[in-house]
Amino acid sequence: MLVGGFIEEEIREAVWSCDCTKSPDPDGFNFGFIKFYWDVIKKDVVSAVMDFAVSDKWPRVSKLLSLRMKKVISRVIHVRQLTFLKGKGLLDSVVITNEVLDEVKRKKRSCIFIKVDYEKAYDSVSWEFILYMLKMVGFCDKWIHWIKSCLDSTSVSMLVNDSPTKEFFS
Repeated sequence: MLVGGFIEEEIREAVWSCDCTKSPDPDGFNFGFIKFYWDVIKKDVVSAVMDFAVSDKWPRVSKLLSLRMKKVISRVIHVRQLTFLKGKGLLDSVVITNEVLDEVKRKKRSCIFIKVDYEKAYDSVSWEFILYMLKMVGFCDKWIHWIKSCLDSTSVSMLVNDSPTKEFFS
């Protein structure tokens, strides 16, 4: 069934991909509860997603967006941007760098290598630039608005002595 641009099966897939101990809201109902009672609450969950798709009010359905984004991310992010793709990481970059250095030495060529501080790269992400690039690569205004809503509404808490702190916006 198609619901506000989302397929009901995508909604179920998003729920089932979440850790059973995690909770989408501070109401205490974790994904284990949601999965157990799925047949009872499915209609309400689908209705909430439909409301979101129509009204743009954000009921924390970022998992749906990320699952849909996964399908096109390799066309948006260059293969060399390894750390942004699932299953790739910094160690892949180290291996590739070693292979390139070996080839340069073997062919007796000269080259320049520049080391980048990855931690600082993540600390200085320009979300306005990301949103601009989404537009440039063809994402529609509604999608970009959803992503911006997700960024604007994201809150986090930290564990201090195994107890979560009050949520705050990052």
